[in-house]
Amino acid sequence: MKFTYSIPTKILFGPGSFNDLATTPLPGKKALVVITAGKSMRANGYLDRLIDMLDKQGIGHALFDKILPNPVLRHVHEGAALAREQGCDFVIGLGGGSSIDSAKSIAVMAKNPGDYWDYISGGSGKGQPLVNGALPIVAIATTAARARKPTRGPSSPKRTPTRRSASAARKPSPCSPWLTRK
Repeated sequence: MKFTYSIPTKILFGPGSFNDLATTPLPGKKALVVITAGKSMRANGYLDRLIDMLDKQGIGHALFDKILPNPVLRHVHEGAALAREQGCDFVIGLGGGSSIDSAKSIAVMAKNPGDYWDYISGGSGKGQPLVNGALPIVAIATTAARARKPTRGPSSPKRTPTRRSASAARKPSPCSPWLTRK
């Protein structure tokens, strides 16, 4: 067997790695922060800590907080439209699989025309190549779940997580055991 495997992702791992984002160069000047519609990111202080770190680096931000536990396509398109309207040049997924996978999908659609399913290979997707690439992504996992894997493709927001999806490269991805412990 012979193959080449490349996942160009910088992973910040260990206790306090979330705080390391305050001094880690981020891939743009304005972020779309993607979280779920739930309360945990606010209640646990993660959103405030992230916003504070972005402010200290002089990075602007817009918030998209509509993601459901089982993401829906409409929210991918709404998030992408918000990223374009606000002039965001990268996306931060904060939370678990739903918000991180949705952030990847939003990053794709923020730069590409048509429907998200145009870029899905497999199932009912058309498998078209990305016309304009994707916005860079920073993934901040707060759960010890599947989305922590540092791969390019998200699960598809159609309640069918096994479909192969459009590619979006992650940038710094802090994996702090303190955020993901039970």
